[in-house]
Amino acid sequence: MEDRDQRLVSEALGSMPPPDVSAGFLSRLNARIDAAQGADGWFGLVDYRAWTLRLLPAAAVLALVAIFWPASSTPAVAAASFSPSSAGDWQRDVTANALLEAALLSAKGDARVR
Repeated sequence: MEDRDQRLVSEALGSMPPPDVSAGFLSRLNARIDAAQGADGWFGLVDYRAWTLRLLPAAAVLALVAIFWPASSTPAVAAASFSPSSAGDWQRDVTANALLEAALLSAKGDARVR
């Protein structure tokens, strides 16, 4: 029953012509919209949508630079300067590559290790 009533009301409202809007109302509405846009002041600066769209090209450039920029090589501690048998060497920071090189060099000296 309610669906039929709602359909009848919807059809009645849809069949009515839209009311005429006076020119005075339209001009007052446009003036208020213009005044509201001018009153934004600082709020226009914090509009995240505008900033997002404006900064999108810069973000894309930074992403491309981060992807294609060659990785900088950090100077590693040489394997020759690290000895696993030295207790002092274990007290300082040593890179994983230096540890691996020291292990491989010590394994080459030992004929039993393959």
